[in-house]
Amino acid sequence: MEKRYLNSANNYDIEFRAISTDGKKVKIRTDKVSYSVDEEMSFDIANDVLTSVDHFTGGIASGMISAINRYDQKHDGIIDQIEGKFTFHLSNPLTYLDVHGYVETPRVSALDLQLYLVSFNEADELEQVYQEAMKNSIVYQTIKDTIKIEHKIKVVL
Repeated sequence: MEKRYLNSANNYDIEFRAISTDGKKVKIRTDKVSYSVDEEMSFDIANDVLTSVDHFTGGIASGMISAINRYDQKHDGIIDQIEGKFTFHLSNPLTYLDVHGYVETPRVSALDLQLYLVSFNEADELEQVYQEAMKNSIVYQTIKDTIKIEHKIKVVL
């Protein structure tokens, strides 16, 4: 059975199942939801089905925004609204597509993040909120050493 549990003061475990019976779709079953993913990545611009990379990058985006909201709500509550423009860079896509002569490892290598924050506070105060929020973000702390992250904050009144 899929479950989530605190197994010690330092570890919280999340179990789920991933099942593929047809060699194509992968069905994900968690304790909360079940969904299918058709492929790891699609370069077809007409494809409207979420891929593994879509779920991965969307999880990063929502995790980082949620971390900022969480930190801000526990402290000064100076941010009224957040919008982020996340640009993920995939290195070596031709290797993934099995193009002859390309052998470098394909991966999400960088993230350019533009944060638009609705607030009456100054940009340097909002930068401090971002920095402090990321210190306690599970998602950010997991990826920060493997994905180059550049961010800019724009204050919107």
